[in-house]
Amino acid sequence: MAPAPNIALFSVHKDAMEAAVRAFEADWPMARVSNLMDDGLFAWVRETGAVVPEMYDVFRMLTRYMISRGADGILYSCSAFRECIDACIAEFDVPMLKPNDAMIEQALGAGSRIAVMATVGPTIPSISAEIREMAAARGQAVELVPYVVEGAFDALAGGDAARHDALVAARAREIDDCDVIALAQFTLSRAAPAVAAVSKVPVFNSPGAAVAKMRAMLGA
Repeated sequence: MAPAPNIALFSVHKDAMEAAVRAFEADWPMARVSNLMDDGLFAWVRETGAVVPEMYDVFRMLTRYMISRGADGILYSCSAFRECIDACIAEFDVPMLKPNDAMIEQALGAGSRIAVMATVGPTIPSISAEIREMAAARGQAVELVPYVVEGAFDALAGGDAARHDALVAARAREIDDCDVIALAQFTLSRAAPAVAAVSKVPVFNSPGAAVAKMRAMLGA
């Protein structure tokens, strides 16, 4: 029997990494998972408010390292770095998956007016561009409604997961005119039950969908 594929998870925050690991443990426990985290990238993008050219070189260097260590597939869990990940996908011949591709496919299948929730501001333009590109490829018109949950990410980073979930749920209560709620960061997946409890709008999150898509990409 062939060994299970070696999946490298690339993260810029420990909570996103942990969300990805939990998804693999639940949905693909046979996969051999390794983690690479650079939390300095997260601090950097929060300071700049957007991707800057120097970040591309960091992503290329770290992607090259993961491939050199035998990665059969790479899953990125860092939603704010869409452009950097696209550059790596174009350059390297290894199956790679952006954080939200699989979730976006599911969300577009459920509706066209999409509430996009994030706890880090730069994530909104990044995932919005992804949604619009995928919708255009499908010939689907979409309307995106952004919701940034202020204070939630800092609460989670400070160890107060309950406050994080409560803040996200409180913001979700405001959403009543959308077909879908898309939780636009891996870190937000932990709040999915809290959001579902206060909203009748279907809720989609990234980690589980990403694991299923990576498995399909590798034919495992």
